Amino acid sequence: MIYQALVLRVDEDIEEEVLLRVGDIELACFASVCPYKIEVGLSYPVELHPVVFDDYSVTALPDETQPAVTRVGTGFAYVVTGKLSGDCLESGGLVIEDEVLQRDFGYLEGKMITMKIDRMDVEFLR
Repeated sequence: MIYQALVLRVDEDIEEEVLLRVGDIELACFASVCPYKIEVGLSYPVELHPVVFDDYSVTALPDETQPAVTRVGTGFAYVVTGKLSGDCLESGGLVIEDEVLQRDFGYLEGKMITMKIDRMDVEFLR
């Protein structure tokens, strides 16, 4: 999914780390694809890609659980809570797409789930 993301900060020490605002959500992302210089205060079209390094951590939750995107520590990891729809985890205005969700967790279709993401990669589009 393509978003318009506002660049809030580019880390001075880790040049691939960018803090973005996508809708009402702030995300610290790893800029995996950045074909041009980005500037703080400007918006860019981006795609977000969740990265899970080892095993997927997905848990079913009660239906009344509220969507949330929660950063884990100060790195790139997040816990995303939302509704599973096919290969998408919908949380507020954010949609996380990952084919493993449908393949391995399709039995949770339509349920509220939580998923741990080790890193959120961002691809800045032309």
